[in-house]
Amino acid sequence: MFNQPTEAAFGGFFKPADHNGHLVLITVVHGISKKFDTLRNEEIDQADVDVVDLDGNGELREHVNVTHKAIVSRLAPGATLVLGRIGQVATKSGFQAWALQPFNEGVDDVKAGAWVTANQPTFNQAATPAPQTAPAQQVPAQTAPVPSQAPAAQPPVNTATGEIAAGVNLNDPAVQALLAQVQGGQAPVAAGTPQTNVAPF
Repeated sequence: MFNQPTEAAFGGFFKPADHNGHLVLITVVHGISKKFDTLRNEEIDQADVDVVDLDGNGELREHVNVTHKAIVSRLAPGATLVLGRIGQVATKSGFQAWALQPFNEGVDDVKAGAWVTANQPTFNQAATPAPQTAPAQQVPAQTAPVPSQAPAAQPPVNTATGEIAAGVNLNDPAVQALLAQVQGGQAPVAAGTPQTNVAPF
């Protein structure tokens, strides 16, 4: 399904003379760094790019070095889909320099868009999972933390038998009230219910 790039399609230097007047698409600028050029005897900018000549063979060349100042100066690290035409511009000293010039809107961008559409990777949906034979154990959804509640306490006094639970503080006024109600034959009053006609002991 996929082919390995050929030697000619990977690395190397971009030679603008081979692409003069051609529409080129720089699909990604991997980076721009400084390099010492022994011919010029100075440090120059060098861009590492993936580039395709849309008027040439239309093959993407990856990690190509571009060292021409008027081309590199129009690029930025991390830039993608930079479109332009290779041409020459006059320098201050009167020489011609290779440059990346603007593309023709409405024509060149349509051609580049067609190349991008034809060469973009395609993705397949993941297969639908097979139905499970055993029911999946449901995990409760995460919710805001709820303050922990103490387990329901055993009532201090069993109202049916009058039995007092172990560890109950007999001096607790609530326990004394329950005991009085049990001894008097009355059902205990629920908390918060107003007490009326309660006989004193």
